[in-house]
Amino acid sequence: MIEIVTEKVIEDILSIDKSILANVLSVNQSDLSLIARQKKFDNNRILDLLYLYQNELLLIELKAVPFYYDIISQINDYCKELVLLQSQSKLIKTKINKIVLVTDAKKEHFADCGKEQIKLIKFDVEEILFKYYQNFKELSAFLKIQPGNWGVTRLYLLKNTLTLFNKGTSLEEICRIEKRSIKTIRNRLAVANLIGLLEKNKDEYSLTKLGKEVIAFDNFTSSERFSVEQFNLISDFVKDNPFFSQITFSIMSVVDTVFILSKAEYPIKYDNFQDFFVRSLGKDKTWTKPQAQLTGAYHFANYAEELGFIQKVNNQLFLTPKGIQAILIFQLNRSIKLINSRK
Repeated sequence: MIEIVTEKVIEDILSIDKSILANVLSVNQSDLSLIARQKKFDNNRILDLLYLYQNELLLIELKAVPFYYDIISQINDYCKELVLLQSQSKLIKTKINKIVLVTDAKKEHFADCGKEQIKLIKFDVEEILFKYYQNFKELSAFLKIQPGNWGVTRLYLLKNTLTLFNKGTSLEEICRIEKRSIKTIRNRLAVANLIGLLEKNKDEYSLTKLGKEVIAFDNFTSSERFSVEQFNLISDFVKDNPFFSQITFSIMSVVDTVFILSKAEYPIKYDNFQDFFVRSLGKDKTWTKPQAQLTGAYHFANYAEELGFIQKVNNQLFLTPKGIQAILIFQLNRSIKLINSRK
């Protein structure tokens, strides 16, 4: 049963990703065209794959096991069926090359297959599975998104900086007024850029339409914190644009992590969240020090909480109604991106 499942998986990959099949066959993928898969003959026998390569047919029999001699008679029978179809003008009349793919074979097996004009090829199951994911990951840009740490612990710290920036205050003056270093202020502007409040042209920032709306919604109850309305504008943008940047994706990944872990326990212990969040985003290889993991997860969890997606109580994380709505949209958008990446 496992053998059948494995063959089905490998066959799926080879028929979906021509580059992997071309590599196994040592041919040019641009010259490969799928003619049939799981072709059923009148005798109820089913061939695996039939391709047109340049001006020849490739009859491919896939076995996720080491070579055994019955494969020779099996592929020869398939070849006879194809020749019959050619004689009936139901298949292009051209040379048929017989190819057998197996996980292992001995020297004498190659020789015996050669006598039958069969090309015997060994393939590695793990290599094909790994290569397929690598190709898929390359096409799916969001799988390569990894969070960075800009040292901004809370989003509300952006408010006064953006308000001063909107008034035309220079960076040097903002630093003096806020009593912060130029690096800190630049980090805040970078974070604002990555959540859609600023746009950057070369080294110059300017407020986006969203940024202007957020500034306009200031109710002046606090000079240091965004109002509920301002946070709602930002959270709507993050919810609707989860793949906009490293930060928007990481914020939604916080919510996704809480949602995934909730299937095993609820509420989520913060330590469990931090460990899963860091590993799921691949940051355990770059945030190698415990403090780096602690700080990175802490910042993004703060952002998700400020935007109303999660709530932290007694070192435990809960999903909010806004968070549940956001995660459903996030999963839908992610699925659409995954599907589109394979077209």
